[in-house]
Amino acid sequence: MLVYRVFPYLEAAPLGEPGHPLYEHRPQRGGRADHPDYYVWYVARQPEAACGEAFGNLSRWTDSMFDFPAVPGARRTLGLYELPDDLRICDLDDPHRLVELGLRPTQIVTRNLAVTSEWAHRIWLQRSPAIDDRKWQAVQWWSFHRPAWTVVASWERPKLVELEYLNLGWRPDSGVNRRAQVLASVGDVTRWR
Repeated sequence: MLVYRVFPYLEAAPLGEPGHPLYEHRPQRGGRADHPDYYVWYVARQPEAACGEAFGNLSRWTDSMFDFPAVPGARRTLGLYELPDDLRICDLDDPHRLVELGLRPTQIVTRNLAVTSEWAHRIWLQRSPAIDDRKWQAVQWWSFHRPAWTVVASWERPKLVELEYLNLGWRPDSGVNRRAQVLASVGDVTRWR
């Protein structure tokens, strides 16, 4: 399964250091499924969803939105990653799953970390006697920004496939830079300055 994420990339960053595509910043804070005992990889099933999650709250889009001052020289980049096709994913867009977990849709999409981290940890704790392991390796839900986008919180580390640099140099009529097309689908062109 191919998934996407926007992250601060620094070409010279070694494995385990900020700016590397597989860097795990600890402690994690602010993500819906964050927990101090394990790392969560936030990815999306669509490239536009990854961009939307990263930039969707910005009222104006400028080239500076790709800068990441906390890691000097880093620039936000779109990473294409791979997770196993048989990854056990708890799908919170399935109404039967919500009933099983005693959850309401508003509890999934809320931006209240006390609520979301509770249900995420409850899902992480579920075990399956059939496999003598955790029942779920990831959880997925719809994006706050656009419900058609799918966001995944994976407790398994993805493999990096490729990097694609993001920029705002593309315009809808130019026909170049496919990833800029992704950005264009996230927000309207009036955000570009």
